[in-house]
Amino acid sequence: MRRLWTVLLSYVQWSTTIAAYTRELGIPVGQYSLLWTINGALIVLAQPLLSAVIRRFMPTLKRQIVIGFLIFAVSFAMLLGAHSFAEFAASMMVLTIAEMIVWPAIPAAVNEWAPPGKAGFYQGIVNGTATAGRMIGPVIGGSVADLFGMKLLIMMLALFALLAVLAALLHDRRLPKRTENADEKTAASV
Repeated sequence: MRRLWTVLLSYVQWSTTIAAYTRELGIPVGQYSLLWTINGALIVLAQPLLSAVIRRFMPTLKRQIVIGFLIFAVSFAMLLGAHSFAEFAASMMVLTIAEMIVWPAIPAAVNEWAPPGKAGFYQGIVNGTATAGRMIGPVIGGSVADLFGMKLLIMMLALFALLAVLAALLHDRRLPKRTENADEKTAASV
């Protein structure tokens, strides 16, 4: 989960630099606020359906995390050409799908992959990483946007999500193999 902070650093841009960017593009605050309503409504309404899709097509936590991070990258890439509320709304919907896939899988994976009796410790590390991403994300994102512009920042956000994909693909190579089939679980089945 070493690259989790990069996704969280990227995710926090939605409430910081991307919010300012939508204003710069002339999108009213009311429409920007509606993006978060779309996010919440989609989570409430689509989570049961998505849970079934996860159980069927993402049979392992690792696959669930990798696919979720890939979808995060797509959502950020969609922002590169976004100029209208509809384009930002489409990106937010894709981002929300990524959230619904990844965020439940992270604690489930930590629980399964942690050494016996150490799950709480590793959950704490994940929570600390999340806090670090939320803490430094606005400063880094704002600085990059001010110095180099939003397009470069958005490219970096997509790249960070791809780095998280790579980290998720490689991270368990050195973990000892467990006798139980931990990798055969998804967050939807845990």
